[in-house]
Amino acid sequence: MAEYKGIPMKPDMFDHLKGASTGVRNMDYNWRDISLYALSIGCKRPDTPYFFERDRRGLHAFPTFSSIPYLNNITMRTITPVPDGTNEIYRDYLEQILGYMPNGLHMAMEMTFHTPIDPYAGTFVVKDHLNGIFDRGEGKGTVADCGMDVYDQAGRHMTTLHSYHYNDAFGGFGGPKFTAPKCEFPDREPDVNVTEYMIPEIAAFFRLVGDTYINHVDFEWATEHGYEAPFNMGMCTYAYGMRMIAHQVIPYEPERIKYVYAQVRSLCFPGQNVTAQGWIVEPGVINWKLLSEQGKVLIGNGIIRYE
Repeated sequence: MAEYKGIPMKPDMFDHLKGASTGVRNMDYNWRDISLYALSIGCKRPDTPYFFERDRRGLHAFPTFSSIPYLNNITMRTITPVPDGTNEIYRDYLEQILGYMPNGLHMAMEMTFHTPIDPYAGTFVVKDHLNGIFDRGEGKGTVADCGMDVYDQAGRHMTTLHSYHYNDAFGGFGGPKFTAPKCEFPDREPDVNVTEYMIPEIAAFFRLVGDTYINHVDFEWATEHGYEAPFNMGMCTYAYGMRMIAHQVIPYEPERIKYVYAQVRSLCFPGQNVTAQGWIVEPGVINWKLLSEQGKVLIGNGIIRYE
């Protein structure tokens, strides 16, 4: 029988976690939260339809705002002292059996949007669920597929969310194999190629919408763990790049976006220029990526579907 750190591995070793949930929770929001989110993913001074509640063109909400309840902390009822999604259920179990917390990262996010968000006020009613633990192969770790369904108070289905979290433990345990969407980039110049400066304070803004993990803001923590500075939230970088692409193709019409998927490929340190490149591969479909100032892929395998 295969082992990891002396612990026997078997294909059903994580089956008992399937379906685990933090329960049903609510998140109230209003136009101030919508505006703060827009600013925290890089909206600029002229982009008033995203943050000025009385703009003559109306206020518009980025659909990825509906990912905020996944963090289940300061934005929620009931409030938790630190982010507490289903990925933490899995990580807590790993710490229990290993005696330490293995290395991990937020690997990817996949979202399908069913109903546009009311940008002025509303309540999200959400329930998360751990869909399963997937095997990346011997020495390659595991991936937790964490789902969440987001509804409004009328019971309309707003968003279906899959959040993928990598941990470097127990690769090769024999469970279901992990596969990820792959997108192709045509061998031609991108249809969208835009560069923006990401301000150093962007993570400080984004944490106010809900992501309060210490590693994104605390310089002392960063130094102690060998980083040059706190690094940006994956979902901030993800939505930042998505906004850059969407603004070139469907400006101020984010409700037209119906599906997004992308992978977090590298750590992003705010305070640099970032470049979003996108290829229209068919009507209503853009494959995209976000690059650092040095050309490193920050967000990859990006897909946006819109109508």
